Amino acid sequence: MSGSLEREVKFGGRPGFTMPDLAGVLPGVSVVTLAGLDLDATYYDTADLRLVRSGVSLRRRTGDGPPTWTLKLPAGPTGSGSSPSVLQRREFDLESDATEVPDTFRGLVTGWARSEPLVAVIDILSRRARTALVGADGTTLAELDDDQVTVVEGGVTAATFREIELELAADGTDALLDAVTAALLAAGAGAPDPMSKVARALGPRALVPGPLEGPLPRRDASIAEVMAAGLRSAVAEIIANDHVIRLDDDTMGLHRARWALRRIRADLKTFTRESDDAYLDRLRTELRWLSDEFGTLRRADVLVESVERATASARDNDATAVEGLLDRARNERRRAHDVVIETLGSKRYVELLDALVAITRPDALFSAGSAAAVEVIPPAMMRVWKRVRSAVRDLPDEPSENDIRQVRRQLIRLRSATELAVPVFGAAAADFAALTAQAQHDLGVHLDALACERWLRSRVASLEGLEPFVAGQLVAAQSVVSDQALRAWLDSWRACSSRSAVAWFRP
Repeated sequence: MSGSLEREVKFGGRPGFTMPDLAGVLPGVSVVTLAGLDLDATYYDTADLRLVRSGVSLRRRTGDGPPTWTLKLPAGPTGSGSSPSVLQRREFDLESDATEVPDTFRGLVTGWARSEPLVAVIDILSRRARTALVGADGTTLAELDDDQVTVVEGGVTAATFREIELELAADGTDALLDAVTAALLAAGAGAPDPMSKVARALGPRALVPGPLEGPLPRRDASIAEVMAAGLRSAVAEIIANDHVIRLDDDTMGLHRARWALRRIRADLKTFTRESDDAYLDRLRTELRWLSDEFGTLRRADVLVESVERATASARDNDATAVEGLLDRARNERRRAHDVVIETLGSKRYVELLDALVAITRPDALFSAGSAAAVEVIPPAMMRVWKRVRSAVRDLPDEPSENDIRQVRRQLIRLRSATELAVPVFGAAAADFAALTAQAQHDLGVHLDALACERWLRSRVASLEGLEPFVAGQLVAAQSVVSDQALRAWLDSWRACSSRSAVAWFRP
């Protein structure tokens, strides 16, 4: 499987539009006409089009070399100078004669498809005229494709349209994109449209909002509406980072997904505390299970990062010992990632995702006519706030690691409830959320340093050569980091607990 970052702009081909001569569109740029192609692509999705509605496309295409499966995943829009936003996606190709969706791709779209099977939803035939834009040194900078598209459903032609695609190559620049875009528009091309070819072919069905889309709640919203919006945001975060965790090329994907899990657990505990619903009890159990599974890998990520930082200043003669320690940490991290991949491939995980999507409806957790959020949130905040304050006041002069963890758990509940309150209480809640996030972060740095120190101490007996000496130096460094973080937390906690910071929810 090969992967790349696709950056392209799509234009409508209006009747009578003629491709302009783009030679010299920028100094040194020439045009090379490439052989045309007849492409036949079958797109796969769930019956209710969960993939395309989420900006994902999965196809099997022939006509351009061996049969190839292509998966395109959202990578976020990017501005490009004065031009409209570029459609930016992560693209993965897999050459295969198989007519069933490859397991690798099936896994990468699990977050969106969940328990729904993937089926062929549409065929798209494209007669493609191609032009390469080449730099002075012969390097291909972009490809401009002019597609005559035929949409086939059930063996019958359902639609035809013309589409112009400008795709930047690895050496293509924003300046080239801007210049070509301007030339195409001047020649009469339709306005740039970031809609994918498959979404355009499927029509209105591909534009139906998904269950995790919805407006932010108004200030007069009910607690049911506010809770639903918060859950939608958190569940969407988990789903959006599922493939990031699987691909394992951005450790922050796991961090974001785990924080979303914590938000859900915290908000269910804070705002549905009086519920004895057996379904919610099971859901909380499953959330705790997945959070624990993610937590093992997250701790391994933090350990590797801590050891890397701690060893960055090692002397040249300690390099071998340093690499030995890093290799041990990275091997443990790889094993933890393997376990998480097994978890993401389990039926239990998919069922949890389905359950989480189901509770994002406003009527899923609260009965009709639920109270206004502006009335419910302040007393709930006060309950959580008092627990945090009490936990901090009960800290001994030399708190244990467990003491600190208890305070941090309460801070997580406080921060999560505050973030949920932002649409209703505005800037005051947003400012307080930032303060609680900083206090949580400082305690997290302290605990991470303790964990790194503990890991190093536990490995000393099995170390060789200079490794024990280097490990001892790193232990001392981590001790300094943990002490500094705890002192920083004292300042961030004072900011959190000031009268002005908490005034918005105090009676």
